[in-house]
Amino acid sequence: MNSQASESDEQSVSSGHSGNLSTSNASTKSGQELLEEKEAMFKNESAQVTRLKRFVLLIMVLAGIAISTVVYFITLRSEEQSFTAMYFGASEKLLATFQQIAQSRLGALSSLTVAMTAHALDHENEWPEMSLSWFQHRALTTRALSGALLVTTNPLVSSGERDEWEAYSFTSEDAGWHEEGLDYEKLLHYDKFGVNFDLKDVKQRVSPDPNLILDGLANHIFTLNDEGDAIIDPSKGPYLPTWQTSPVFIRTLVNRNLLSDPDAARYANATVATGTVVIGGFEFAGDDYGQSDATPETKLYTTLLSISKRRPFPYITSPLTRFYLPVFDSFDQATKRPVALMSALIRWESYFVNVLPQQIRGINMVLESTCSAVDGDIYTFKITGTEPDPVGLGDLHETKFDHYARMATMADVSSVDDGSPTGIPLNQDECTFKMTSYPSQVMLDDYRTSLPALITFAVAMVFAFTFIMFVVYDRLVERRQNLVLQRAEQTTAIVQSLFPKSVADKLMQQSPDSDILSSKNQKLNKFLGGDEQGKSCIADLFPECTVLFADISGFTAWSSTRDPSQVFQLLEAIYNSFDDIAKSRKVFKVETIGDCYVAVTGLPDPQSNHAVIMARFASECMIKIKEVTQRLETTLGPDTAELCMRVGMHSGPVTAGVLRGDKSRFQLFGDTVNTASRMESTGTRERIQVSQETANMLTIAGKGHWLSPREDTVNAKGKGVLQTYWLRTQAKQKAGSVASSGGTHSSDNDAMIDAVPMSADAEELLKRDRKVDWMAELLGEYLKQILAKRDANPTTKSTSFQMSEDLIGINEVVEAILLPRFDANADGKETEWRDLEIDSTILEQLREYVSIIASMYRDNPFHNFEHACHVTMSISKHLKRIATPELEINDDEKKACSKSKEAAMALIHDYTHGINSDPITHFALVFSGLIHDVDHRGISNMQLEKEEPALAEHFKHQSLAEQNSLEIAWTLLMSEQFAALRQTLFANKEEFLRFRQVMVNAVMATDIFDKELNALRKNRWEKAFSTDITPNVDKNILRATIVLEHIIQASDVSHTMQHWHIYRKWNRLLFKELTLAFRSGKMAADPASFWYKGELGFFDSYIIPLAKKLKDCKVFGVNSDECLNYAVRNRAEWEARGEEAVAELIREFADLDPSASGNQERLFL
Repeated sequence: MNSQASESDEQSVSSGHSGNLSTSNASTKSGQELLEEKEAMFKNESAQVTRLKRFVLLIMVLAGIAISTVVYFITLRSEEQSFTAMYFGASEKLLATFQQIAQSRLGALSSLTVAMTAHALDHENEWPEMSLSWFQHRALTTRALSGALLVTTNPLVSSGERDEWEAYSFTSEDAGWHEEGLDYEKLLHYDKFGVNFDLKDVKQRVSPDPNLILDGLANHIFTLNDEGDAIIDPSKGPYLPTWQTSPVFIRTLVNRNLLSDPDAARYANATVATGTVVIGGFEFAGDDYGQSDATPETKLYTTLLSISKRRPFPYITSPLTRFYLPVFDSFDQATKRPVALMSALIRWESYFVNVLPQQIRGINMVLESTCSAVDGDIYTFKITGTEPDPVGLGDLHETKFDHYARMATMADVSSVDDGSPTGIPLNQDECTFKMTSYPSQVMLDDYRTSLPALITFAVAMVFAFTFIMFVVYDRLVERRQNLVLQRAEQTTAIVQSLFPKSVADKLMQQSPDSDILSSKNQKLNKFLGGDEQGKSCIADLFPECTVLFADISGFTAWSSTRDPSQVFQLLEAIYNSFDDIAKSRKVFKVETIGDCYVAVTGLPDPQSNHAVIMARFASECMIKIKEVTQRLETTLGPDTAELCMRVGMHSGPVTAGVLRGDKSRFQLFGDTVNTASRMESTGTRERIQVSQETANMLTIAGKGHWLSPREDTVNAKGKGVLQTYWLRTQAKQKAGSVASSGGTHSSDNDAMIDAVPMSADAEELLKRDRKVDWMAELLGEYLKQILAKRDANPTTKSTSFQMSEDLIGINEVVEAILLPRFDANADGKETEWRDLEIDSTILEQLREYVSIIASMYRDNPFHNFEHACHVTMSISKHLKRIATPELEINDDEKKACSKSKEAAMALIHDYTHGINSDPITHFALVFSGLIHDVDHRGISNMQLEKEEPALAEHFKHQSLAEQNSLEIAWTLLMSEQFAALRQTLFANKEEFLRFRQVMVNAVMATDIFDKELNALRKNRWEKAFSTDITPNVDKNILRATIVLEHIIQASDVSHTMQHWHIYRKWNRLLFKELTLAFRSGKMAADPASFWYKGELGFFDSYIIPLAKKLKDCKVFGVNSDECLNYAVRNRAEWEARGEEAVAELIREFADLDPSASGNQERLFL
């Protein structure tokens, strides 16, 4: 910042040629007034054009709507006319077919009655003892012509003729028609369709009367009682016993009295009494064929339908009707009398098969009988192509088509043609039928096409195109007119966000855009007159101001351990909260430079109590930053809450103005700015240092109790020795204490007091809980990535498998960890993992696991839970760098990636050796950082082997601390307490084993002193990165394993590759831990004796080579450069200042008492 680079008052800018920023000339227009004037001008110029434009657009829209509507209804009407014509033609054909039933179908049945009369006359048979020869042949023809399913003859037998009839029907030669009929039907293969139907199933069980024989032909006229048993008919006659039938059944209906059925008796008596043809009412079986409770009648009707169709044909509930025709004793019209009747069972829909062509669908036919006035005598059919389909009882047509009704009735038919001159009269008194036809929506839809809509759409598009072209042209013109206004609005918004209002108004007055409002003559006059307004400066001197500099202490070191995105997340959160406070306090924010926040009071508008306002502002900022950092620690990781402000304030005159250039900025200049900067730089953490001048102003304002003199004086660069003061922070912000326009508060009850510090134990517990929360949240994020990847690949869904609970150890270290291959169906297609919700039970178990692990860490200075968090944070940073690699690819690869996302993902997979594609590996590595030092004693493995021989024997004298940590963490994870967490984490055995393998290799990699492990790692490196082709070696897998191990190795010593302050912090803690071990007799040499040279050797032999290997892995991008650069700088810094640092450490820990340390006890048991 320019103010920081200045050293004296020589930077002050004279205000003799500048305007006053705090006041405005009454004759001068503000930027807002200029905008309003500009808008008014545009509105006045375009008012007439806008009205005309709207009128034209309205006419175009109305014309388009009107013409499109007319076209639509014309084409729609044409389709409806086609529909009506087709319906009426089809309806006429159906109704004609209906009337032909009475005319032609009944005529075919009457021919059989004529044959019976003729046969009796020719053979001089006396009725009722008459049987028609070749009955089955003749009846078959009659059934085919009439469409009847069943034909039966019933002679009229008086009570006096009963005995003779029973003897005739049971023993005479004519009774042989039954056997002949069965033989004939066998020739026709009727047996395939169930003609051997046993009438025991039709309520005709074995008769309780031993005199009644039912096998074959019945020997007596019989009827059925209420229980359905066949009994000898006890009535006195007359009788209409069933005689010849077609088709014939084994268990015959012969001699069953038709008059014993009340419904049939009604129509039969009418036929015999009047000698007319009678049509019966509707008959139903009650159930569809195939149902578990289908009635015997249903089975009988199915058999009859199958015989008629010559194929299996189930009965679906629909109405059937019987026709009753009289049989006369002669052909003499004057003397003939009915001596028998013939009944025929018909199925109505069979008459309408193949009447209409296939393309006609959806005509409803309502068949109505006059037998009784109930819905049961109305039935609805629907014609679908060539087949009629039963709909149901009642009139079920669609009422909106009532006006299309067409009707035909059998009442118009007077007689049935039987060959005689007059025919047989058709009885109209008992029952008659009528049929009404209606179209349906289905039929209407068949004739309604998209043609009207398409034609209408085409017409509308013509108008729409014209309309759009008009609008586009108008918009282009309007856009051209508004460009200047938009530019002015944008400029005003930007200026007002960067500068105080008075400054912004002056800038707008001098803006070239304001020239637009001038006429051509005015512009010419300005040019000829040499107007220099555009060159005048905007600056002024403000004699009463307070300037604040606030720096985030520890920010530079903190940011060295974070991702850039986390750095900006922190700065945005802090500075946004400061901005909110500044707005409420009427404090003007000047700028931010890195982590330094600069603000001023007393300008651009004078504030008499500017020092008080700034003191309140600084105090609130000190409190706010603690709130923000503590809240963000669970997101940004450990040490975030340790960040705090170092604030400096000074009061005096300030020169302020706009420093023009490519990027104009509002700047402060003068000695006041420099002194405020020195107050900040010489201050201390979490303290607000104010100058003598500011302290004087606070004292005059009655706020002297806010101040306490600094114990020592300050030697400020360029200022000499200064007496400064500490401003006490505000303990509690009172509600409603907001700065007014004059800078005062509604309540002055906000005395500054020193905040009461929290106890050390309580503070440590809070820090520990925040670290646990952060670790749990971090692991939860990686768990979400696992679930997102699993959702994208259904083949990895959870399957049951046995999780091995075997102890884990160094013997499981492998040369290469097998990672999944690239899966084009899943990789890169994961859902956004941040949007996933994990069951609260799983998250609770995850946090509980982290909390237990944290409690298992001992209270060592270095190898503790805080260090595990630091290592884990570094691991996560490296993994994120791998997740967004900076690829170095050729032109062909760029072209392939631009065409296919799969190609890009495959390239990233190969470039990162498969690590980027496997979230299980990521989770396992972060998990390893959490548990890698659990239960660490703060001593070396060599010393641990001496102190605990049983533990050494258990782990085969290798990597005792590392194996112990592995075993503790694994045993805890496999406990029943975390079963749900395991089931969520591992979907199959492969994931389970890969997690375990990564964890073993990673934790064992932290033992850098084991010779066998080092040899294995060195051999693996040579195989993976050598140019020689090694047979049977997958270098990609080897490199993946190397990368994983190097991540945790680098993270374990990440403090050496971070900012100098971070390095010094952990270097100090490690020195303390080893000093405790030495003074406890657990270490042979005093670390003070080798610490300086030992660190140099450690940098040269391990840290810098490790950082170079990170760079050689080529998967970490700039992160590897950052690690190497920090390592080299820290090494140089240590070489220069290390001896002094060691001396400080020796002095600091001179009185360190091992017995007072809790390093041998676990923390938070």
